[in-house]
Amino acid sequence: MKNLLSTIVLSLVLTTSAYAEHEETVPNYNSQKPINCMSSEQMLALVDKKFGEKPYMSGDGVAAATDGTKYIKTQLVIAVNIETKTFSIVEFIGGNLTCIVASGSNFRLNDIKGEKKTNIVLEN
Repeated sequence: MKNLLSTIVLSLVLTTSAYAEHEETVPNYNSQKPINCMSSEQMLALVDKKFGEKPYMSGDGVAAATDGTKYIKTQLVIAVNIETKTFSIVEFIGGNLTCIVASGSNFRLNDIKGEKKTNIVLEN
């Protein structure tokens, strides 16, 4: 009886492992998450005046339009407070619409081994 129970448990464990190896990956899809959007003036008051974050990096971006089939051009800015290490990723979407895509703390630069480094000088 003990051997039978051991055999059943072992077969369950083995079949579960085999099933996990053959699971399909999650398909690619557009996600929706709540983000905070406001006018550019309100965003400046929040990011710069309240949190002391200054534009650190910027670049051209693209975002999916509301219909999910088209894309629109945007401007992305990463604003950083070097002293508190807080940061915000801000997206400017034409006209006067600005959204905080993400924000966080413990901002740091990644150490890319083997790559030529760029010196960055912050002016006060």
